[in-house]
Amino acid sequence: MSIAESKRPTIQRETDFAATRETVLRGLAAHNEARVGPRNAEPLALSLRDGSGAVVGGLIGELKWQWLYVDLFWIDEAHRGAGHGEALLAMAEQAARDYGARGVYLGTMSIQAPGFYPRMGYRECGRMEGYPVAGQTFHHFMKAL
Repeated sequence: MSIAESKRPTIQRETDFAATRETVLRGLAAHNEARVGPRNAEPLALSLRDGSGAVVGGLIGELKWQWLYVDLFWIDEAHRGAGHGEALLAMAEQAARDYGARGVYLGTMSIQAPGFYPRMGYRECGRMEGYPVAGQTFHHFMKAL
């Protein structure tokens, strides 16, 4: 084997997920920051609580760069249809404006609430047919603030 061949990169499946993820994340962050500036990430967690204080809904997201990414958004079935989803999303959008964000982006499955977001001023900007399983669709939405 030549010296050049011994230094050739190899691809392998890693067993130390955490260490590999951290290394990849660090490299990607450095690449992105060099091109668009610091991420300035700030977590966002909003909850909907019932009269006893139990969490019956919520929104989890991340403010980063000039956007809010909504990662998780859920309302318990018993509390749907009462405007809580609209109120949570409006609160998240206001937090994004306060942060200086220019928009919000998120994804939802066809089994969840793809009809909700257009009513809230979001536009579909992509879709994946057959995800998470055949016959279903994953919808990508965004809204300029």
